[in-house]
Amino acid sequence: MTKSDSDVGMKLTLHDGDDSTHEQPLHEKSKIHIVDAISSTEFSKSSYMAYIISSPGHEAKRRYSEFEALREALVKLHPTLLIPPLPSKHTIIDYATKQGRAKNDPALIARRKRMLERFLQRLDVHPVLRIDMVFRRFLEARYTWHEIAHSPPLTLLPRNNLNAPPQNPADPDAPASYAYLPTPSAPLKLAAPNAHFQEAEAFTNRFQTLLSSTLEPANRRLLHRWTDIATDYADLGALLNTQSLAEASGLAHAMERTGQAVDAMYVSLSEMMREWEARVSEPVNEYTQFAAILNKCLLWRHLKHQQLEVAQDLLADKHQRLADHERDEAQAARLNMALENGGTGLISGARANRQKSIQQQSVFARAAESEDDDNDDQAEEQHHTQQDADVSPETRDPHPQQPANLDTSPWTTELAKNSLSSSPPKATPGTGSAASLFTEGRERMPAPSTQRHGLFGSFKSRFASVMDLDSDRSRQNSISRLREEVVHLQEAIELTKKDLDYVNRTIQASLDRFQRLKVQDLKQLMLDMARMHRAFCIKNRDAWRAAQNEVNHVDKSTWGNMPDAHLSANGRAAYTSPASS
Repeated sequence: MTKSDSDVGMKLTLHDGDDSTHEQPLHEKSKIHIVDAISSTEFSKSSYMAYIISSPGHEAKRRYSEFEALREALVKLHPTLLIPPLPSKHTIIDYATKQGRAKNDPALIARRKRMLERFLQRLDVHPVLRIDMVFRRFLEARYTWHEIAHSPPLTLLPRNNLNAPPQNPADPDAPASYAYLPTPSAPLKLAAPNAHFQEAEAFTNRFQTLLSSTLEPANRRLLHRWTDIATDYADLGALLNTQSLAEASGLAHAMERTGQAVDAMYVSLSEMMREWEARVSEPVNEYTQFAAILNKCLLWRHLKHQQLEVAQDLLADKHQRLADHERDEAQAARLNMALENGGTGLISGARANRQKSIQQQSVFARAAESEDDDNDDQAEEQHHTQQDADVSPETRDPHPQQPANLDTSPWTTELAKNSLSSSPPKATPGTGSAASLFTEGRERMPAPSTQRHGLFGSFKSRFASVMDLDSDRSRQNSISRLREEVVHLQEAIELTKKDLDYVNRTIQASLDRFQRLKVQDLKQLMLDMARMHRAFCIKNRDAWRAAQNEVNHVDKSTWGNMPDAHLSANGRAAYTSPASS
């Protein structure tokens, strides 16, 4: 079903096995035909139209909805190729004007039959689509569409083929990094657009506007006027034939022959309109749909390019977040190490920073800074003295127990000895420990968030502490996750760069192939228009020549054989006397 990148690119670039360069009608290049359209109730409670497909060695019966499903599957499997369009479904006007008969309208069925056959033939002559597994199974009667849709490769398709290799979106061995790519939902302006494809998009928009807004409406108006003219010709021919029955033999034959010539114009014009529908109107409508397909294909390429740019921005953002988390982790590790060393790391670090800033200041600033340090030391000593005075002798523990989580550094041990020697041990056990003193100090000091934000700040702080019980572990998990995402995203970006290059080359090859087919089809369309007009004129020329010969036989003797009821003898004499004189 699938080909490698080089194989597909070679086929679409060098046209190896591509019949689009041969000026041969489509029905002659392909051996796939729809031979009949029948009403069927197979696998359904209601009747539907089934189209019998004949291909070399196979014959299958498919309904219109299965053709639609086939095309949707091919679009997902081959996002860089131009999948031919299908005929439109019944319109609301059809159901309103032909209630109960819209499904069985012979003209609509014939039109669908022709366009569905053209759809299959275009797939059959495509160098890549004709070997697609889904398409080949569609032509075989032994596979139902339900079986095709629930078997590989369709079951292996991702939710969005932007997150898959464009060479083969159903590849089961595709790298897992594609899942880390962002999926753009709407086109945005590109930071570095491709100028060549911008021109292609503009040309496609002009081409679609030309067909849908100019050529198709003009063709519809022409057919509508031809229909009115054909109706008028039919009425005129009937009147001439009726009048010929009331005339003399010579004039009657001339009038009848003229009526037959007018009828011939009606018949030939009706035949030309039926042929015009198949050879002009349907191709014009098909290329209008092709223009929309071109826009969708170019839009998919735009989204792929946009995906690459968004992924690069996302990678830069994740790098920044990872650097922030790693900086926080390093700072937390330094704080933990300083706490384990009894705070010496923090004090030395703070003093080092302060000394560094003092050295950068003037002499007066350094003097003021040293004075502030002395004031801070005195204030700290007074604060500790006040805390010792607040603890009454009755509440001190005679035999304080060392908490398990209390710092046992020499500085802390010396502080404990001094506090024991200065106070008599007459307190309830456990209430005078260093941990309880630290807790009381914390309870007396309101939280900074509460001071700044009031009740809401307190609730927010409490909620954050409940939700994040272990901030260190959460931060480490975030770092691990970000590192993994960065690695996968870097790999996905490298893959996307290669994919975008492949997409550009393949879509350009598809556009070139479409241009060749368009030139060939439009040339054939203009030749068909000339042939139809020539055939129409030849038929009318022969009919009017026969009428001319009959009219030439009408002479003066025919006037004398006119019925007397139309003109009396005296009146005839009075009428003919001036002429004889």
